[in-house]
Amino acid sequence: MGWIYLGLVVVGFVAMNFVMKLGSLKGHSSPALTASLFAAAALFCLAVLILSGQPLFISTPVVLLAVVGGVGGAIAYFFFLSALKIGPYALSISIYTMSFLIPVAFSIVVWFRPLGASTAAGIVLIVAGITLITAAAAAAKGGENGAWPKWLVLLGAAFVLTGIPQVAQAAAARLGAINLWFFLFLTFLSGAVALWSFLLVKGTKPGRGVLFYGTLAAVGSVAGNLFTLKALVRLPETVVFPISLAGPVIGAVLLSLLYFREKIKPLGYVGILVGLAGIVFLAIG
Repeated sequence: MGWIYLGLVVVGFVAMNFVMKLGSLKGHSSPALTASLFAAAALFCLAVLILSGQPLFISTPVVLLAVVGGVGGAIAYFFFLSALKIGPYALSISIYTMSFLIPVAFSIVVWFRPLGASTAAGIVLIVAGITLITAAAAAAKGGENGAWPKWLVLLGAAFVLTGIPQVAQAAAARLGAINLWFFLFLTFLSGAVALWSFLLVKGTKPGRGVLFYGTLAAVGSVAGNLFTLKALVRLPETVVFPISLAGPVIGAVLLSLLYFREKIKPLGYVGILVGLAGIVFLAIG
């Protein structure tokens, strides 16, 4: 069942990225789209809680993990967007995606999660696959002169902060009694507050239609995060996070080829095969 959940995670995040891509093609900014996504996702989770009448199982660990994860993820995204504007596109994407190594390392060091040879090989292959895919699929974007120190700081901060919501999810999945919908509601609400506060301070006014794309993307995001939590109950972090991040990258490249008719270098196809080989190694590990 855990692998079914993990497959749904990939489907959810691929759908989210696809809708976000469509929204960006309509001229909407990434911060506005993301803020709309978080707000719509929070409302969706709240509606499920109200209609289902489930017990909330409110506790200090649940609230702290949700709030820290939501705010950390939102701030990480802004750091990443800032780094993306001044640094190499492919390298920025690769490093940012590798953030799955943080919860993997955390689970090994803190929770003493065993790491077998097959799992280790799968992680290495996924890292290599993502690197090849992003280098081949993305058009190179040169960095601004003298901006490399700033790029390194911004991307480093994004890398570290992106690990926070992942570790928070893994820790939440280890709790006994937890209402996943309530946890997700708090997570998305915290992120929405942080994101919309930033937009208000910057004086940014989201364009018309941004809420439409944000709402559609929220469905995929909620599904992806919900099934991530469910998968973490049944599968180790060393399997869930590499696949939950690598799978959508591979799916996005395939969609770009089939739907957007974008072209990638042959190296990108090699990256897809290498990444899929890594997933197979994790499955048999």
